[in-house]
Amino acid sequence: MKRAFVWLTAALFSLGLAQGVRSLGMGGVALPGPASLWANPAYAVFPKTWDRGGWPLPLGLLRLLPLFPDTSPFTYFTDPEAFRRGFDLLSFYDQVAHLDSFLLNPARSPDEVVFRVRADGISITDGSGRNLVPSFQVGASPENPKALVPQPLFSLSLDLGPGTYLSLGPFYGVQGVRVSPSPELARALAEGKPDACKADPSPCVLEASGALSSGLSLALGFATPLPEIPGLGKVYLGMRGEGFYGLAYAEANAKARPTFDGNGNLSGTSYEYRYFLSYPGFLEDTLGQGGGGGGFGLRGDVGVALDGGEWALGLGVRNLLGFARWSGVEVSGTESGETRTPTTKESAFAAPEVFLNGAYRLPLEVGSLLLAADARFGSTAPAFHLGVEYGLGPLALRTGIGLEGGVRFGLGAGLNLEALALDLALTTHEAPLVGGPVYGLALAVSF
Repeated sequence: MKRAFVWLTAALFSLGLAQGVRSLGMGGVALPGPASLWANPAYAVFPKTWDRGGWPLPLGLLRLLPLFPDTSPFTYFTDPEAFRRGFDLLSFYDQVAHLDSFLLNPARSPDEVVFRVRADGISITDGSGRNLVPSFQVGASPENPKALVPQPLFSLSLDLGPGTYLSLGPFYGVQGVRVSPSPELARALAEGKPDACKADPSPCVLEASGALSSGLSLALGFATPLPEIPGLGKVYLGMRGEGFYGLAYAEANAKARPTFDGNGNLSGTSYEYRYFLSYPGFLEDTLGQGGGGGGFGLRGDVGVALDGGEWALGLGVRNLLGFARWSGVEVSGTESGETRTPTTKESAFAAPEVFLNGAYRLPLEVGSLLLAADARFGSTAPAFHLGVEYGLGPLALRTGIGLEGGVRFGLGAGLNLEALALDLALTTHEAPLVGGPVYGLALAVSF
């Protein structure tokens, strides 16, 4: 059971949104335009003057080949011994969450979570003594289901008339991930005084939680341009209603706390866990976990965008109103055993996520400079990105920085010829729990 906390934590870290390589080279910033339609329905009719780019190649799929036993589950079939020695669940999920990049050093899960009490304080390390990152969050709060499901992996769209469209597509992704210390543990780590942790049970708790969902999404949207406003530019408005039929939903929570003997000396670490599992009822005979039930939901999004020629600005609000419901089974357990309870989970009726982005093009004597920024907040963990691109004829140089579950950087270059366009990016993100930068390479091409 000692590894249960580590493995459950590792299985939760898979929140990623496929981005264009141009965006990755600019630190992950989202440029105004149709590529950001997922966040702002007004971009359905917005000009493609800002976010143009090639098709990103899923280089991350290469790491799923048996050549890379740390990230490939298929190694189990080609070399079971190499799979047992080298496969790492956190590395696998880190790569799957960033399929648009080939990760050079995917996150590596710790052997175990260890509380260490010394004369100068308390620390949290892995089995080798390396310090772990006790606080990390991306995406929405993972405690309850959300109508704000991940964007579809791909969509089949039908034009219903001027500005009106219907789109259908499958979705899969992690809605939120969080690692956080209890207030007592945070204080003990900051002050270096472990005395507050010496109780039974200890109030010093390291908690990890996350939620993932998959299903089919159906969206009906409408967007329209308004007459140009003198001195401001052209305004675009959009709205979208999106419903989903849920195929699977999993929500998990794990806690680890130090234990002390009668003399106040550290004696070990205790673990407890809870997870909720839901899938369609017709799969119950096959899976037999008691989670048959499935889910459904509906939400409404609105957005506005401005095009001022040399600048652009957009504001989108997703899940302004929404509702989601999943039926399944909840399992709670400790090192002593577990209990299973049929449960229905529902979302709140309003959990809006606000997305703001903009860009400005500055002509120079030689070439031009593009500045872009975005911010996301509300019912999701705050995220910010700032990027810059210098263009000179067919060449472009890019860089940027972001804050998204940790600091991320991007470096990129582009070459746009008449018959071929290439975009290359070196991107980084912070490895969850274990900390440190993870580097990735991304490539896009268009003809």
